Formats: sequence, C-alpha cells, structure tokens
Amino acid sequence: MKAYIIAIGDELLTGRTLDYNSHWIAKRLTGLGIEVRRIIVVPDDENEIISAIRDAVNKKDINIIITTGGLGPTPGDITLEAISKALNTKLKLNEKALRMIKDRYEELFKLGYVSSMEMNPSREKMALLPEGAIPFFNPIGVAPGVFLQVAEKKSIISLPGVPSEMMYLLEQILKYVHLESRDIFIKTREITIEVRDESTFAEILSDIRERFLGINIKSYPLGFGKRVFMRVIIIAKGKNPDELDELIQKSIEYLRKKVHETKDNL
Repeated sequence: MKAYIIAIGDELLTGRTLDYNSHWIAKRLTGLGIEVRRIIVVPDDENEIISAIRDAVNKKDINIIITTGGLGPTPGDITLEAISKALNTKLKLNEKALRMIKDRYEELFKLGYVSSMEMNPSREKMALLPEGAIPFFNPIGVAPGVFLQVAEKKSIISLPGVPSEMMYLLEQILKYVHLESRDIFIKTREITIEVRDESTFAEILSDIRERFLGINIKSYPLGFGKRVFMRVIIIAKGKNPDELDELIQKSIEYLRKKVHETKDNL
C-alpha cells in the first residue's frame, strides 16, 4: 500500500509551527509496511487544498490519503469543505458527528473548560462532513477524525492538526481500515562509517544495491575535512523479518569489508 500525506495550515508555511504531524505519520505508516510516496504542505486556501486532494486521488497507486489540520470551528478550518468540493460530493450535517461534538462539549463544560455546552453554528460546523464519511470520536479535543472511502482501494483520512489528537485518531481509524500491508515488515539499521572521500564511498553503496536486492541504503555526511563520518541507513522490506535482519547484517558486513579494502583511497 502507498500513502500521500497532506499537511494543511498557513502556520506550517510561515515557519511558525514545525510540521511534526507529517513526520510522525510517515514513521507510523512505514512501520506498518505502508510506503509514503509524497508529503506536501498547503495553506488554508480552499483552491490549494482542492488541488492537492484531486492530485492525490488521481494517482492510481495511492491507497491512503491523510490530511492534517483544518477540522476546527473557525472560518479558516475548511479542509472537509475542500475535500467535498474536490470529490464533487455534498457536505452534509452528520448526525453521529453532531452527537459526538455535543457529548464532548458537555464533558468540557462539566470540567470547567468551556463556559457553555450549548451548540452554535461554529460548533455545528465540525459536524459537516462529506457525504458517506464516517466520524471518529475525539476524546482529547473536539473535532472528530474522519474516514472516507472514495474508491475500492482508496480512502481519505482527515485528522486534526493538534499532534496529540492526530496521533490518537490515526490509531483508531487505522484499526478500521483494512490494511493489505499488515504482513509486510520494514527493518532499518543505522551505522556510522569513517571515510575520506564521499564520491568513492558512493561507488561502494551502488555496489551494495546491486549485490543485495531488496536493500535500500543511503548515507549522510556528518563532517568535512581530514576526518569525515558517514551516517548510513539501511532499509529492507519484505514478509520475513528474520530474513530481513540477516540481509541487512550481510550488507553491513560487506560494506565494512569494502571500506577496509579501499581505506587508502577513502
């Protein structure tokens, strides 16, 4: 399975807020064997969100589209309205979502966190969902998470922008979604290698990719000068975790051997 993450919010583009959500979602999906193909950030602009949703939906190989942000009660929270327009569906008051929101405000009122538990148009706005969408109760904030099946193997998951709410609701919705990748494992290892010439080291990495099929290996320099260290990350994906561990270990042993053999050049 493949995923497309759309982070929504002006604050992300101005640098006021770090896009922690995309980072966390990508790690979580990767751990489930889901390949994240793209992460984009768009402003709180209806046309931009519509364009991003349509682009993701039109990609045949994308199965899960995840949006974060824009589910709240303010006029700037327009994610669900934009999704509805992108899919040419109606935005309707969802009775189940409305009940969730009412219950949540009653809880918050009893706790003294809000001055009133009465519903108003701003609060009801959070219950306006694209037709066919399924809401998920948010016990941390208020705005429900939203799941929408748009095709046989393509769905949209809309999450709040607050990280704690996003994390909780993603876990709840993923339990509901049938994940074909549950039997796929992704293993990673990270090592540090001292080198002298990154370009020569790159040749060794290319050799490893050709020799060990199924291995994805990347390197990042940690310094420059007489002593240069490379941060090397090895990734393997497959159905047998023990075989993946063995494959990664063999690739590391081969890497160290080649570095040792070429140490005069490196």
